Amino acid sequence: MDATTLLWIALPVVVLTALVLDLFVFHRRNEAIPTRSAFIWTGIWGGLGLLFGVLIWAVLGPTVGTEFFTGYLIEYSLSVDNVAVFAILFTALAVPAELRYRALFWGIMIAIVLRGMLIAIGGALLETFWWMPFVFGAFLIITGIRMARHTDPTEHPEDSKILTLLRRFLPVTEEYHQQKLLVRVEGRRMVTPLFVALLALAFFDLMFAVDSVPAIYAITDDPFIVLAANAFALLGLRTLYFAIASSLERFVYLQPTLAIVLGWVGFKMILAHWFHMPVLISLSVIILILTIGILASIRSNRRAGTT
Repeated sequence: MDATTLLWIALPVVVLTALVLDLFVFHRRNEAIPTRSAFIWTGIWGGLGLLFGVLIWAVLGPTVGTEFFTGYLIEYSLSVDNVAVFAILFTALAVPAELRYRALFWGIMIAIVLRGMLIAIGGALLETFWWMPFVFGAFLIITGIRMARHTDPTEHPEDSKILTLLRRFLPVTEEYHQQKLLVRVEGRRMVTPLFVALLALAFFDLMFAVDSVPAIYAITDDPFIVLAANAFALLGLRTLYFAIASSLERFVYLQPTLAIVLGWVGFKMILAHWFHMPVLISLSVIILILTIGILASIRSNRRAGTT
């Protein structure tokens, strides 16, 4: 059994073990997560992703290891935008604070499966059609421009037809029934609003994955690296929501920063047909863009007197 096969086995074992421990040991109670605790757990999940990256580096070499760290950084950065949408969804669906972590848990479980399918499709397209990198690259650049102009259709998910359709075709109870997804009311089996919430979370995460999966394919064409980076980014997304959802307005340059990141990786993907840019350079550029965006937001907040 070669090293790559062992890593393919290790990935689901590590992710599933972390999820089981998280749900049934660390957060088995339905309760809101304090901000301080959320930051600690975000660091733990982020550290787990970095440790797995170190394992990849040690087993497959520095080139593949750098590809993982670059892809992981891209996926984690784009996850911040997911948090904003999740916050709007929770408000629109009136999800109680104590049930939001559980909704995120099951919604992200579904999202991991859906992203895996999307990654497989994307990999097959890139392998079959030589011109597909141009399509993906152009798509990322256009998406970056739309994001910079704040015209993303998922910006206000409470107006989305998906929520209307879910409520129209599913018998939904009027109120939440603790953590239950299915209940029987007057002899009729019905889904609870929590069930609608986790489906909506998975759906909108998939919408974002349509942007982020091509972005990481601009870094590597290795499906294992793409899947691993997505899995660990999603693993930390649950606590990231509780850590920063209430202070997202402080990241005043979030949208343009992420837009530039998408534009950069789209440009790199197109350029790769003629010139293969070293992954370390691409990683350095992405870190520089994110750092400038964060520093600009901090400076703007200080000028406005909000810090």
